[in-house]
Amino acid sequence: MKPQTNSPINPLLRKPIRFGLFCLVLLLSHSFRLTAEDLSPPTLKIGDSLPEINYTNQWDEPSPIPKETKKVLFISDMDASKIIHPILEKEGKGYLESKHSILISDIHRMPSLITKFVALPKMKSYPYTLRLVREEMIADPFPRTKGSVTMILLKDGKVTKIQISNVETEVKSFLEGN
Repeated sequence: MKPQTNSPINPLLRKPIRFGLFCLVLLLSHSFRLTAEDLSPPTLKIGDSLPEINYTNQWDEPSPIPKETKKVLFISDMDASKIIHPILEKEGKGYLESKHSILISDIHRMPSLITKFVALPKMKSYPYTLRLVREEMIADPFPRTKGSVTMILLKDGKVTKIQISNVETEVKSFLEGN
């Protein structure tokens, strides 16, 4: 049986089907993009130098990594920040520097209005410097696990150890260790 092409229902069916297909393609492409990002392996490994990134701090000033840096803390989500910030706020100004350590925060996924009106004003109140990653893919070399702090040990500018933890005492121990 041949379908009727002049049926009054046919145009109504075509538009919802097209709209549904459009939504399905959009949903699948967005889901795939998120999955592809999550599965992309980090490129930073033992023996590598840190990637050369032009960091800015929370006051929007250039903030290169000091040559004497021995420890790097990297965070990329709110749960990880809730682990590290209380430690650093308690220790106060100069603590990171005294440990030859830096903190890098990947904020590129944060909505711009939240960044501008909520996050940056809060970050400016911190007694320590945050090196910020504001662009997509810049921090891809850094290994990460959601809700955890990536801790990188350096010797003469080369990575000697990479550790990921969501336990505050482990992060504190990393900072206190030689």
